[in-house]
Amino acid sequence: MEPLNLAICDDLPEEREKLLALLEQAPIATNCTQFGSSEELLEAFRPGKFDLLLMDIYMDGMTGVEAVQKIREMDDAIPIAFTTTSTEHTLESYRLSVLKYLEKPVRQKDINDLLHLVKLQKDSAPRLAIRQNGETQKIPLSELFYLEQKGHHVMLSRKDGSVLQLYGKLSDLLPQLEGQPFFCPHKSYCVNLTFVRGINEEYQCYEMADGKKVPISRSNRAKAKRAWEDFLFARTRGDG
Repeated sequence: MEPLNLAICDDLPEEREKLLALLEQAPIATNCTQFGSSEELLEAFRPGKFDLLLMDIYMDGMTGVEAVQKIREMDDAIPIAFTTTSTEHTLESYRLSVLKYLEKPVRQKDINDLLHLVKLQKDSAPRLAIRQNGETQKIPLSELFYLEQKGHHVMLSRKDGSVLQLYGKLSDLLPQLEGQPFFCPHKSYCVNLTFVRGINEEYQCYEMADGKKVPISRSNRAKAKRAWEDFLFARTRGDG
């Protein structure tokens, strides 16, 4: 079973050690990276790097809430759990789509339940089935930034910065994306609307979270704008 990749952010080494001890006793395997400040975490963070973030709220310098606000600008899907001695930030936790609010001292059951929930979400996430080297792989759609047709190949750009090259046609993969937050602004592209950060009216393109500019064809301009606005509206209501 592949371990979950965790980030632990707390400015007190003894608190990080307590969490590590609980994680070592948990029934689900984890790989943990420690950070002693919000600034340190933000410097290392990139979408897709971690499966879960355990974040202390009260820290010297930037608080955990402030850090999560910045992380949500980069990645609105990563599961986050606040670890804290106070419940006064419950409303902000809801606004920032925080998965759990763990009161210190954190209990073993809290950690076990949290890991089970994260693993369940990860395992049940919609996936794209592809064939490569004679084998079938299933890639979580939440890891895909966009798909691009280049000649006889389809390039899959992923959250971790890697690009997977497949022989075939983009049109053959599109049926698997129906009903998911994907839109084709151009015959050679299909983007994950989750990672669209805006529409550049001057260059007529989607601006993606990784800096890529995905072109929007003239015939799709109105549809592309509506698709992104509909996605944002659905997410605001909690549908997406």
